[in-house]
Amino acid sequence: MSTTAKVAICQICSTDDVQYNLAISKDIIRQAVGAGAKACFLPEAADFIVATTEACYDLSQPLSNHTYTRGLQDLAKELNVWIASGVHELPGPEDDEAIESESKQGKKVFNTYVAIDPQGELVTSYRKIHLFDVALKNPTAPPPPPNPDGSLPSIPRRGESERMLAGNKIQDPVNMGPGIGNVGLEICYDLRFPEMHGILVDRGAGTLVFPSAFTLKTGRDHWAVAIQFQVHVLAPAQAGTHNAGRVSWGESLAFSPWGAPLGRLASIDDYEKRGGDRSKPMPSSFFLIDMDQKLINETRDQIPLSFQKRRDGELFLNLR
Repeated sequence: MSTTAKVAICQICSTDDVQYNLAISKDIIRQAVGAGAKACFLPEAADFIVATTEACYDLSQPLSNHTYTRGLQDLAKELNVWIASGVHELPGPEDDEAIESESKQGKKVFNTYVAIDPQGELVTSYRKIHLFDVALKNPTAPPPPPNPDGSLPSIPRRGESERMLAGNKIQDPVNMGPGIGNVGLEICYDLRFPEMHGILVDRGAGTLVFPSAFTLKTGRDHWAVAIQFQVHVLAPAQAGTHNAGRVSWGESLAFSPWGAPLGRLASIDDYEKRGGDRSKPMPSSFFLIDMDQKLINETRDQIPLSFQKRRDGELFLNLR
């Protein structure tokens, strides 16, 4: 049985047109499968990226009749390939009334990553747990005036929770067969919460995937997970200008369990330096890597973190 398999990390620039986004997704997957990919990983929010909460809610669908996802299911079956992709998901019949109520009243949806097997079956879906609500400083803006008591005002936190529902379950890793093995699903900002990576590795993950649509401010310096958890790290990203109010950094990446870089695609800055127009969507692209289950085992044998990790909570409490 082979311990290696080729997988594709795919980079696209989604728009507000679901059918267009499905078409560019299918096109890049066909190219990747033609080059030998056994699995294709698309970025976060591949089905669409829009400017307003209302538009996001109106375009979202439950997974039971999700236009974009069904299109990928048909393609996976046709090409006999694994496909994983980020989508927007309305709550479905399996969700309780409180979630449905919050969704309708706040016009909120789930930020979801789906995994589809080569038979076209949707085998699992992960709803993003950690929502991107941050207070980023604008280095070019003048400082705000102090509060009446002399203290500095806080920077308002705004972000995903204005239009997204938070998931509440870490899904077990997906076994994608020989060569690829067990893949743990996370999304973008989850990257900053290492406890989640550890749980997935404890459940058998040899690969962690972080589909993203990072902003220009946050997309540069986020990929140090592989060496800490001895896994392949796959980071398919959105790239380019989606609309007047939204631009994604790009720079899709992959790393080996040793932390060695395996591939990289252009950031929007790279694209502009090469003569591209950063005011428009970037063209789709992909790269292939050879997933190697043997390398995971060899890495963990040589540096046995799982055996050396101190799990006695009292030790760390006493160190505070």
